[in-house]
Parts: sequence; structure tokens; C-alpha cells
Amino acid sequence: MISDDLVIDAPAAPPATAGDAPTLARPEQLTVYGAEWCRDCRRSKAVLDVRRVRYVYVDLVAEPHRADEAEALTGHKTIPVLVFPDGSQLVEPTNVELCAKLDRSGL
Repeated sequence: MISDDLVIDAPAAPPATAGDAPTLARPEQLTVYGAEWCRDCRRSKAVLDVRRVRYVYVDLVAEPHRADEAEALTGHKTIPVLVFPDGSQLVEPTNVELCAKLDRSGL
């Protein structure tokens, strides 16, 4: 369920897999570091999925060594971490913050 009373309606392509992960410094597409046990990760992915934003999902349970990448980018140990193609990041964004960033990024 997506909360924050937000209308989400921008179409795009389906998510990519972690095997397609771009470079650490500047990804070619949105990269999400998260875990299925994390409610905020599931919520952020739901926003992206509803808006059909293409992204690479890095499952930190399946690939725990990649948690160091997310921490190196943000300086935080919290998830989700979303890294945009312009190199900017969001950590634990609300739906409003995530949608605003997606709109500004043209995603």
C-alpha cells in the first residue's frame, strides 16, 4: 500500500535486475539498495513500480557485501538508499520526497 495521499501516474518501463547493476559512482539508471524485510524499502519500490520507473534493485540480504557501497555513497547505514543517474541520492525518502525527486529527474 502506498500512503502519503499521493497520486502516482507517470508511466515508464519495468524494473531491471541486480545483475544489470551500473557503476558505483554514476549509475546509468536509478539504483535501489534495500531488503524485503524493510517496510520503507517495500514502500519506495511500490512507488517506483506504480509509476513504472525502471530501476536496478540491489537486495542487501542476497548481496550483503554491497551494503558497503550504499554506506560509502551516503555515509548512512539505513535503507532504502536510492541512487539516481545524476549521482544524487535519497535515504529513507517519504513518498512525497521520492515522487518530487522523480518528477525533477524526469523519471
